[in-house]
Amino acid sequence: MINIVVVSHGNLAAELIKSAEMIAGESQGVYFATLHPGDTPESFEEKIDTTMAKIEGQKTLILIDLFSGTPYNITAKQLLKDNVECITGANLPMLIEAMISREDADLSELAESISQVGINSVKNLKPMLRKR
Repeated sequence: MINIVVVSHGNLAAELIKSAEMIAGESQGVYFATLHPGDTPESFEEKIDTTMAKIEGQKTLILIDLFSGTPYNITAKQLLKDNVECITGANLPMLIEAMISREDADLSELAESISQVGINSVKNLKPMLRKR
């Protein structure tokens, strides 16, 4: 099974996991690391290191809230490990899909499919509804 780590500014990561578990059920191997006001890059890196130490050597998919900023800058270093993939733009559909598809998945294929789920989950509703 592939582990999932959600990384964000503020409490977004923890709340995304709670929301995903409401829909997909409780899940093992799902972790979070959050950057809060007053955290330094060094203290945030300690949070990432502590979280990753729990699953050292295991396949891990990391979902990061933004492509830039401290969570991204610190967490992207994890890509130096062969068994880690990182995707930015984390959202609820991506996390749910990752949780339900990770049991027997290939890590790089899961990362690619989750990226597509994220892209496909963004909709501008007004033009869609006007067509009907």
